[in-house]
Amino acid sequence: MAKILIVDDEPLTLEMLATFLKIIGHETLEALNAHQTRDRLAIHVPDAILLDIMLPDSNGLDLCKEIRQNPVLATLPIIIISASAPPRIAEAEEAGATSYLAKPVKLSDLRMKLESVGVK
Repeated sequence: MAKILIVDDEPLTLEMLATFLKIIGHETLEALNAHQTRDRLAIHVPDAILLDIMLPDSNGLDLCKEIRQNPVLATLPIIIISASAPPRIAEAEEAGATSYLAKPVKLSDLRMKLESVGVK
C-alpha cells in the first residue's frame, strides 16, 4: 500500500481520485492548493504525488519545481494531471515531473501510470 498525495483544486476530482486510490488499496492525503500541499509535505512524505497544473494560489509546474528542491522529495514520483489542451507534457518534464496524465482521468490509465512510476 502506497501513500499518495492528491493535489487538485476541484473537490469532485479530488474525491473521485481519492476514492479510486483507496479502493485499489492505497492511502491518500489531499490538498486543494499549494499552501495545503506544503503543509502536508512538511508532515508526511508520500510515495507519490498527483499534481494538478491549475491551482488557485500557484502554478502546479512551479510547485513541482519547488518540491524537487527539497532533497527528501527530490526523487519522489510526481504525476502532473491536467485538462490543458494541448497537453503540456514537455513543460511538465522540464518542471521535474515523472509523468503526465490528461484529464478527464481514466482510472485504468491512472492505475497503469502509477505502476509505471513504481507505485504498486
